[in-house]
Amino acid sequence: MFTRRQLKLLEILLNNVQGVTGTKLSEYLKVSSRTIRNEVGKINQSWQNTAFILASKRKGYYINEQYVDVVRKYLISESQKEPEEEGVGRGFSILGMVLEHGCANIYDMGEELYLSQSAMYKEVTRFRKKLVSEYQCDMLHMSVERVWLEGDEKKIRQVLFRMIKNEVQKETIPYCFLLKALLYGSFEQDGYERMVKLTKEYFDNGKIPISDANLHMIASALYLTWIRNGQNHKILSTSKEQNVPQEREDFFDYLKGRHVELSTEDMQVLGEFLYDFKMTADPVKESEINRLSVLVLEEFCHEVMEKYHFDLWQSQKFYENILVHIEYMMRRMENGYGIKNPILDDVKKQYPYAYEISMLMVSVVYRYKNCYIQDDEISYIAIFVEHFLQNVNQKLKAVIISSARFSVSTIVCNWIETKFQNQIEVVGMLPKHNLERYLEDHPIDLIISMVDAIVHPTIATYKLEGLPNQYTQVAMDTLIHKIRMNYRFREIIKEHFHQDTVRIYEEQVEFEQVILDLAQALKDLDCIKDVDKFVHDVFQREVNYPTCIGDWFMIPHPLETFARKTAIGAAILKKPVRKQEKEIQLIFLLAMEKKQNEQTGILFQFFRHMAQERSSISSLSAVESGEEFINELIQISYSMDVH
Repeated sequence: MFTRRQLKLLEILLNNVQGVTGTKLSEYLKVSSRTIRNEVGKINQSWQNTAFILASKRKGYYINEQYVDVVRKYLISESQKEPEEEGVGRGFSILGMVLEHGCANIYDMGEELYLSQSAMYKEVTRFRKKLVSEYQCDMLHMSVERVWLEGDEKKIRQVLFRMIKNEVQKETIPYCFLLKALLYGSFEQDGYERMVKLTKEYFDNGKIPISDANLHMIASALYLTWIRNGQNHKILSTSKEQNVPQEREDFFDYLKGRHVELSTEDMQVLGEFLYDFKMTADPVKESEINRLSVLVLEEFCHEVMEKYHFDLWQSQKFYENILVHIEYMMRRMENGYGIKNPILDDVKKQYPYAYEISMLMVSVVYRYKNCYIQDDEISYIAIFVEHFLQNVNQKLKAVIISSARFSVSTIVCNWIETKFQNQIEVVGMLPKHNLERYLEDHPIDLIISMVDAIVHPTIATYKLEGLPNQYTQVAMDTLIHKIRMNYRFREIIKEHFHQDTVRIYEEQVEFEQVILDLAQALKDLDCIKDVDKFVHDVFQREVNYPTCIGDWFMIPHPLETFARKTAIGAAILKKPVRKQEKEIQLIFLLAMEKKQNEQTGILFQFFRHMAQERSSISSLSAVESGEEFINELIQISYSMDVH
């Protein structure tokens, strides 16, 4: 009754009962506003000249309330009808005819599809180009009389699985109709529905969330495997045995218990397909995250900090969520099972800044994989970044100190809010003499002063000379970056230093005793597994690779034994211990996790600073408690130039 575009228009209006403007509909359907008006008129005319779709200046186009249920039932009935054989859909049917026996006669296929021989040549040629461009598959061949496949069964199934995933994500053809085309003449609705039921049952029983699209992708891959095996198209056995992760092995065991026979080779190919599906209700375990995914995220976070001055490490939850996404993104790249984002264009239009930030991921991935990630993948990263900007990002709170007229301060304030809208929040404009009182009740990260360069001893200050310009923006960018990095350093101090792992020695003590005491303190906080082994490795390293940095400071740590979590024990020696002909006053015992990230680099920047600054060693050596020691570390961070 209606064209595809008209059905899509009805679907959009049904999902937006409050109304949609003609401009928005034009963007969604990629047509002019005039075409939208014409389509609405045709729909109303087709529906017995009823005022089916209404329009108003306030709401835009919307479905007449009394017809909402009618539209819903109609769209459901239309979705269950088989689509017309045209374009790419016909190409899948051609492939399906070839798949069962490995070859097919062009004339016979033309009879089935009501196409002439010349039309069949065009359809096969068109579909071959699609296979090469979208699936890097050159298995389909054609002569004057026949079309045939070349390639082993494993490769054929991998291509078919990619088709299933790609076409379902693009939503160009309903779930079962794609499978019906690929299994031309062998598809049975009941058999397919059984696979859907079994897959849904497994995920429901395990309380594993799964989307409709993913449910049908998995069920389709299983059903296709079952049919191909029944047609005696089996994957040849291979001597190379692969380890199957537990969650996928559990799924295959469940299927076997429901009499779905799968060979080892079937499970290997299906396992590759399922590799980037979440198959467990539990959060992805740290052990399941590939080291490469951590490196990619760490470099991405670092580049975002360097270029845009946003600290993506601010939220542990955000970091863990995007890390899981990157893990599955890397898996998709590894196995060639891409992902499509149906709202790609909307992401680019509505979140252009987040999308631009996400583009940094391209060069990071290229360094490791020597290939470019898809635009769809970038858009998913952009959604994470947009969430960060809206819900996680902590803007620096700033005050403007000025003795000038209020209008001048307002100009400066407006300039800052325009140029640094995602980074700085101006919370006050006041004269210098009111600053101390203001700070009693309001925490401040940055002072923008139009009077003096030094307004406060610990709060970062930018001295503004006249009205701001492009040079001001560059200088402010540099200062914002420094503030962010110093905040990052202070957070690392709070995370890895604990007052219970600080020991203060008033009397002379042996180096070995200090290490033993600090190791036991780390063990008490469950940071290391075995004190004796840890200490032995520390001493072994000191024999061969001493860890003295400078003349007063050392950072002993083991060669082989890794910690449960990164932590640092600290010893203040009021009477120095002599090591490597040096008088050591401060010892940091490092328990480092096997995985190392950006935090490790910042910690070693701190160690380098300590080695160069005698005043820092002196101030830390004077403390009398663990709490005072950590507070002094934080004070030292204000003077550090952390990059």
